[in-house]
Amino acid sequence: MAHLIHSVLPVPPRKIVYIHPEDPLKDCIKIMVENDIGALVVVDDNSQLVGIVSERDVLRSCHNKGLDTDKATASDVVFTKVSILSPHDSVEKAMQTITETKRRHILIREEGELLAILSIGDLLFHLLEDRARVIEHLENYIHT
Repeated sequence: MAHLIHSVLPVPPRKIVYIHPEDPLKDCIKIMVENDIGALVVVDDNSQLVGIVSERDVLRSCHNKGLDTDKATASDVVFTKVSILSPHDSVEKAMQTITETKRRHILIREEGELLAILSIGDLLFHLLEDRARVIEHLENYIHT
């Protein structure tokens, strides 16, 4: 049976940090560092999803576009083609999405409500836990 995304989401859920497109980029960086997170969700004044600002988005935009973090805003680096999955989608679908899009974060939404940001780290943690369970099960089988 395939594992579903809801089974790999952190418990208790991590706080989703929201920013606005006009927020200064230096503030976005500070928020990510202070919260030890790799991505922020960008919403407009009506709380509608605009996209994600990730560490990689910031680095690439500063390097490729020569952005000054003191002058740039979230709208200068926001990634708008965000992948959104359901908590009832499979973990395999999440891994496939991350691989195909080359993005490290996926939004998890159910009935219009954003539940979580699923990161590649969350998926790797799940895979390692799952592998450990399989090894333990096989060792128990061999020794009985």
